[in-house]
Amino acid sequence: MKNRYETSLSAVLWVAMAICAINSPVRAQNPNAVHQDNSGLNGSLSREDLQKLSGDRKNEPKDTPEMRAKAKTQSVALLESLKISCDAGDAKLIVAGTIRPKSTGKEVEARVYEVACNHAMGYLLETQGKETPIAVSCLSAEEARAIDVAKGKEPAFFCKLPGNVDVYALVASMIVESSGSECTVGKLQLFSRSVSTHTEYSEVACTDGKGFMLRMAQPGFDAKTVVMSCREAAQQNIKCKLTDPGPVDAQVTTETLKDALARNGVNCSIAQIRVVGQEQHLKRYVVEYLCADQATGKVAFVPLPGNTNPFESEDCAAALADRDVACSLAPPK
Repeated sequence: MKNRYETSLSAVLWVAMAICAINSPVRAQNPNAVHQDNSGLNGSLSREDLQKLSGDRKNEPKDTPEMRAKAKTQSVALLESLKISCDAGDAKLIVAGTIRPKSTGKEVEARVYEVACNHAMGYLLETQGKETPIAVSCLSAEEARAIDVAKGKEPAFFCKLPGNVDVYALVASMIVESSGSECTVGKLQLFSRSVSTHTEYSEVACTDGKGFMLRMAQPGFDAKTVVMSCREAAQQNIKCKLTDPGPVDAQVTTETLKDALARNGVNCSIAQIRVVGQEQHLKRYVVEYLCADQATGKVAFVPLPGNTNPFESEDCAAALADRDVACSLAPPK
């Protein structure tokens, strides 16, 4: 017998998207502006529709080895259809029933799966008949669960498989891998989501008072994960809400970098300067510069005040061979 389930994975999306967005930061390491764009992902149900759903938990799918194997096969197919990279290690059918999307007005079969990806963040997947499936990362699901709990509401679907249950540990490992900083995660919170750039920001508060901002691609899109401390985020006009970054350095400009080059012995008249980016670990700015009296440029690794790492400079050929940094500046003809 078909059953209606009490909530939908779309509800997780709705809760997460109700949070305010951030301003538009621009930086060499993160050149794409983040806009206030919370118009939704690919869910088609309103909050009111979701609240009308009811379910009989006695009719939840059985959890047997055969059902797990079948769920894994079905989940892999859904992941491939959504172009989500995931080495699926485990999967489970959470609930199956019927739902009435506004797009059709007719009841359709609906299923929610949880899939654990080996050595990576897992996902919740929802099908709605022939509609495009919906995918939510376990990180987003945990953030939505925390919002429900804080409001005294029964949490919507969140990740429970052994490979997914400790979302905090997965986030901590991402921070260590990307920034080299240790963080025992105390709290997670969605900061903003952008449909235009297909990315979402999550704020992390560590138990020792540190804070970080994670920028990740939305499911099915390709974007590099970026981890910033709250101090670094504040320099991009992204203000953490869970932790205080303390005094924030002034915005880095080309004049700031020219002054830093001069302090480190670059005494020529700089005709052109280009910011390549910022190192993940040493946090030095990578700058290509061309002196007015020279035909070729150089690449410098510039620490700003407060950064005790050494200044380095090398010619373009060495920068390309040693650091994979390609020069592009040329004197005017």
